[in-house]
Amino acid sequence: MYTLPSGWSKRDETLVLEMKCADFMRTLALLNSVADIAESMKHHPDVGIRNYNELIVSTTTHSVGKLTEKDYKLAQEISDLINYQDQKIQIESEGR
Repeated sequence: MYTLPSGWSKRDETLVLEMKCADFMRTLALLNSVADIAESMKHHPDVGIRNYNELIVSTTTHSVGKLTEKDYKLAQEISDLINYQDQKIQIESEGR
């Protein structure tokens, strides 16, 4: 069994992340970073923007019609990026 990364939910055979960002440009930047991760892993999620500042990412392995290790690894990579960005923002605003 694989571990569900923080912030993600499991809906049937899909992992889903719904995340609010500060504004449209940050949402778009995060979407582009998700795309870079997905391309490097050769595993492409469904992505979208809702209400200008909400990013939605969902992943499943379409070729087999269910969740696989690839989906959990992709979700973890995306979560790691978000955690890194959050830490960086905190350091920049508060100092070390």
